Amino acid sequence: MIAAGALQQLAQAIEQTPLALRDDTQLFKAFLPDASLTCCSDNDIPGRAKPAYQGTGFDLYLVDASAHCASLTNDLTIACGVVLALHDDDD
Repeated sequence: MIAAGALQQLAQAIEQTPLALRDDTQLFKAFLPDASLTCCSDNDIPGRAKPAYQGTGFDLYLVDASAHCASLTNDLTIACGVVLALHDDDD
């Protein structure tokens, strides 16, 4: 489970971080001590997925690993991780 407050704090920290440093997930790990945090390009996220948070230059997606394969979810109560999807300059 990921608390809504923790997700909001993570988003605020990312917003305040210079664009060139946003892919360094170690900068943000303290906001999710019991969850995974992965960074990728927003182009790597399926088009049908809906972000849990949309920020300036990035989106946050929640990961559910309760089934055999990990998947994206919008349910904070089953989320065990977050994907930080950075927008490409071309977007």
